[in-house]
Amino acid sequence: MVPSMWYQFVNHPDFTKTDFSSVFAVHSGAAHLPKEISSKVLEHTPNNDFFSEGYGMSETTVSAVVRPYPGVLNGRFRNVPGTTGVLLPGMEARIVRDDGSEADFNEVGELWLKGGNIVSGYFDNPAATRSCFINGWLRTGDHFRVDPDHYFFFADRAKDTLKVSGSQVSPIEIETVLLAHPDKLVSDVSVAGVRGGRTSDELLPRAWIVLSENGKKLGDMRAQEELERWHQTNLSKYKWLRGGIEIVNEAGPIHFIVPKSTERLPLQIPKSPTGKTLRRLLQDQYEHRTAAQAKL
Repeated sequence: MVPSMWYQFVNHPDFTKTDFSSVFAVHSGAAHLPKEISSKVLEHTPNNDFFSEGYGMSETTVSAVVRPYPGVLNGRFRNVPGTTGVLLPGMEARIVRDDGSEADFNEVGELWLKGGNIVSGYFDNPAATRSCFINGWLRTGDHFRVDPDHYFFFADRAKDTLKVSGSQVSPIEIETVLLAHPDKLVSDVSVAGVRGGRTSDELLPRAWIVLSENGKKLGDMRAQEELERWHQTNLSKYKWLRGGIEIVNEAGPIHFIVPKSTERLPLQIPKSPTGKTLRRLLQDQYEHRTAAQAKL
């Protein structure tokens, strides 16, 4: 299933009451799935101990990196938590820094791919082809790191990475911390940049959060305060959510909380049919709201 379906699955009120002993294989694709979600699934599927994932694009004709089943090829592959997987046979990869140099092991950079399954370019769009295809390599626009055993770990979309006070900030890293709260206050979250930094082009991290049942019992304001304390304790100061925390709901009438404001308007976390969070829509909605408030 795609990530948005897994979110609904683990947060369904009957999830912990249902017998999933007949489930022996699970897979997620189309977008990044936080480890906290896959761990919940594994905890409640007693006859399954492996969560399959992978990475691909239309340009790679579906797949490029796959998380192999443990024990494949005479035990060569291991069950490595958090990994997206290893390269498919016949493919090559590079992890590239912003300056075009090769990144080291466990250093985050842009993933470049080469292989017989990579398309040759974009139809009738030479500008896009020149931008994304460099000497046979496809620039994916996604940030990864790779460990010495050649396991790939997704970091974030390059276009979603924020630069705060001169340092790179990964929205997915912040989302992962919020989902990891020990009281499980969050069932879904998206982090994106909003205006308000020291310069006109600096965007501040802002979180749109769907509360879990535990979070709803705590109440919006108390849950927000607890998540503020939690993420500030577990993240460097430049990664703090200085753009605010907004409480939303996935269905029905919903509201948000703006720092220093009690105004409430409907809002959701928009997602594509494949489960990708549409951060750009969240940013546009926020900019539209703040512009309207400024006029008032």
